[in-house]
Amino acid sequence: MFSLLKQSLVCALALVAAGAAGQATRSAEKGAGSTITLSSFGFQCGTGKATNCPDVTWPATIAQPGLIRLWDSQVQWHLLNPGRGNYNWRLLDRYLDAIAAHQPREVMYTFGYTPCWDTKGECERAWGSPYPPDDLGSKGSPTFNDFVNALVDHCSPAGHCVKDTIKYWELWNEANAKHFWGGSVPQLYDLMASAVAIIRSKVPNAVILTPPVSRADTDWMRDWLNQENSKGRLSDIYSFHLYLFNKLPEARFSAIKEMVNLKNNTSGWSDTPWMNTETNFDPVRFACDDNTDACIGAMARWHIIHFAFGARHLGWFFFNTTIGRNPEYSVAYKTMMDWLVGGRFSAMCTPREGVVTCPFIERSGRRALIVWNFRGGSSFTPSPEYRDYKDLAGTTTPLSSGRPLNIGAKPIMLEAEN
Repeated sequence: MFSLLKQSLVCALALVAAGAAGQATRSAEKGAGSTITLSSFGFQCGTGKATNCPDVTWPATIAQPGLIRLWDSQVQWHLLNPGRGNYNWRLLDRYLDAIAAHQPREVMYTFGYTPCWDTKGECERAWGSPYPPDDLGSKGSPTFNDFVNALVDHCSPAGHCVKDTIKYWELWNEANAKHFWGGSVPQLYDLMASAVAIIRSKVPNAVILTPPVSRADTDWMRDWLNQENSKGRLSDIYSFHLYLFNKLPEARFSAIKEMVNLKNNTSGWSDTPWMNTETNFDPVRFACDDNTDACIGAMARWHIIHFAFGARHLGWFFFNTTIGRNPEYSVAYKTMMDWLVGGRFSAMCTPREGVVTCPFIERSGRRALIVWNFRGGSSFTPSPEYRDYKDLAGTTTPLSSGRPLNIGAKPIMLEAEN
């Protein structure tokens, strides 16, 4: 799976190092100094696979990310609003109650899929339609606004309310793909503008995310940013979706950088935080075919590269299928969270002949260095300031001054004395 040409890997990692200079990276370095929080780690818990939280069964794993994204969780517009003035809140109520029982937890709702009754475009009742509602005009869609009002006003019978539970609102899933959005960029802006006004008026401290494009589609995203710049700003967060596509994280970094550079080089957006709200090894099977150590290493490095480059959040799609139900993965994920939450990267990651080093400040203020070799096993001699190292199995090992370590695809974290 991860057999890429060394030349392409070196070029990709050179981009990581090159990120330490230039206009795009000055903004990224601001993000690199941000504190990593529990909600920096995200997961999707939909019912599309029997291995992934069926019927709102919360993942029974020690790995517990701090933000749940309710996309593909059977609570899309067409399912909650199956007829004009008719709402089916049963599954949403179960999510609201489950989330209340698993606090602290942030929640993200992603809009998508028009109900069949509300469009003359092609539509399947089970999947809804990518086409705009029939009543969409320059001032929005009354039927969509009715749904948004009903959604944000809703509370479960147990008293758990949407406006108190869902803070993050993502504006239409992967609208650059025709099977998700069959209208134009201006039409989507018109649809969402009045809905955003409703959300902000009713949801305390609501955070609005741009429509998250897939596959590093900078052309579509550029059009969207220009819509917001010309018609009025809607979004607080710049959002996109990037999967590993069974490549090394270091090789996929160029796609991250391309998306972030677009944001940083667009007037008024350079200081806007960014998130990758949907990722996995691949977007079809949600699986890794390499050996366990290589897969765990890729998962951890993908997170580390994102946060070192300034990401506010990385959300893992079909989390329970890939990570939660696999003990070695879940232990490594939990350990990675223990390392990073409350801390911050003090500088960009730097590659040298396959070895990548990422300076980090732990939540205690202790200096650390996260290190790995993406090419495979090699020797690494730590600086004398480092007194121990932690591995992804959760083990802490003292260091002997001047003695080299064996490092490989799974990152380790070296810790200074204080």
